[in-house]
Amino acid sequence: MELSPCPTGYTYGLQKDRTFVTEWDLVCEGAERAEVSQMLMMIGQMVGAAFLPQLSDKYGRKIVLVTSQIVLFSSGIGAALLPTFTCYAIMRFICGVTHQGMAMARAVMSVEILPEESRYMAEVLGCTVWALGLCLIAPVAYVMQDLSWRYLYLVLSLISIHSLLGFWTFDESVRWLLANGKITEAKRILRKAAKMNKVNEEEILEVVDHAGAIALKSKLLQGDNQTQSINGKELTGHSTDVLPKYTVWTLFTRRRIAIITLIMTYTWLVNSLTYYGLSLSSASLPLDRFLSFFLLSLAELPVALIEYFTFNRWGRKWLCIIFHAVAALSLIAGTVANYLSDKPGAEVALMIFFFIGKLSIAGSFSTIFLFTPELYPTNLRNVGIGFSSAAGRIGGMLAPFAGPLAEKVSWAPGAIFGVMCVSVALLLPLLPEPTGHELPTTVEELEQWYKQHSGIKRRKPLNINNTAELNDVKH
Repeated sequence: MELSPCPTGYTYGLQKDRTFVTEWDLVCEGAERAEVSQMLMMIGQMVGAAFLPQLSDKYGRKIVLVTSQIVLFSSGIGAALLPTFTCYAIMRFICGVTHQGMAMARAVMSVEILPEESRYMAEVLGCTVWALGLCLIAPVAYVMQDLSWRYLYLVLSLISIHSLLGFWTFDESVRWLLANGKITEAKRILRKAAKMNKVNEEEILEVVDHAGAIALKSKLLQGDNQTQSINGKELTGHSTDVLPKYTVWTLFTRRRIAIITLIMTYTWLVNSLTYYGLSLSSASLPLDRFLSFFLLSLAELPVALIEYFTFNRWGRKWLCIIFHAVAALSLIAGTVANYLSDKPGAEVALMIFFFIGKLSIAGSFSTIFLFTPELYPTNLRNVGIGFSSAAGRIGGMLAPFAGPLAEKVSWAPGAIFGVMCVSVALLLPLLPEPTGHELPTTVEELEQWYKQHSGIKRRKPLNINNTAELNDVKH
């Protein structure tokens, strides 16, 4: 784009509708509006992460997940088709809100649906699809660079058209149903799963009957005289509230939960700030903008392979610590290489450290999507990850300032990111390791588990010949 000096007006060296900057004249006195749309999306993500997870814990994972997907799809189409910048900015805000509702519900639903030994596969597959999606953006944008930006936005939005079938293709989390006394619905889903997997239906339903007995006992102890049958065939009122309904305030009223929340909140903020700071700095690399974005996206693919082989071997906590340590070392080394940019080979070294840092911070970001919900009890799980993610959006809003800071003090962003990653690596050992343990259901279970398993000690490998140890893991 070529601009004449603003006092005498401006002209563009390309068609008016090619980019949203040229279409709405977001230059000179209107330049700040270009940043407003990005800021509104980050604010929307913070709002969505703060409020939608609470609805998910209260009303169910499915309703929030599917509704968020549909609204996200609709707002993407709206942003591509609506004629004014104001409408576009509003759609970006809605995209941010619903993106977080979808992401948080998806992360929690994945760990609740899968058994303990397979929970990591949800994040491995999610990380793979995320990286492939990022890699796809660059060639699609390159092919469509001579068309209006609206076509690119429309094509990327249409990828999620499958969300319109969500209410028929998704089932509710059985763990959430059981925790909230919705025994009949849980049995229906388990019968469907048993039929699909060709397993004995009665053996599966015995687990639900046991949960129903616990629910009845819990309600009787609370003085509830509603009649229910233990076998789950009759439930007055269709559901019982087995667990208390926690709120965001619960995150700070219990000491051990407050420690988890504070550490994970800071971890999300550092990850978001560093990840987006590095992503937004990709244009400064000595490469074509399409190629640099593609290579940075490609750097995230090895993360899935690393996670596949290490999640259950090293554990979530220690893998996250290693990722942060490597990110810190590469960012600090990259800062030194940038400072010595006039030396032979410094530019190549800078790019290598840049890519290692991006890989590491992407790995830690992927890990905490699995790690965080595993640290909270069932009816506080979405609130916990939502609050942490909301704090992470603050890091995302600060990330665009990394570029202007680098122009004034070239070594500052890398040094700040590196030091913050070191601090996270020092704090994470205070948390318990969830690998090899079932998800906590109540606050009391969580506190007992935290007391026994937090600290710097490594998790011991499970002994398959030790029945007592296996029973401890299952319960």
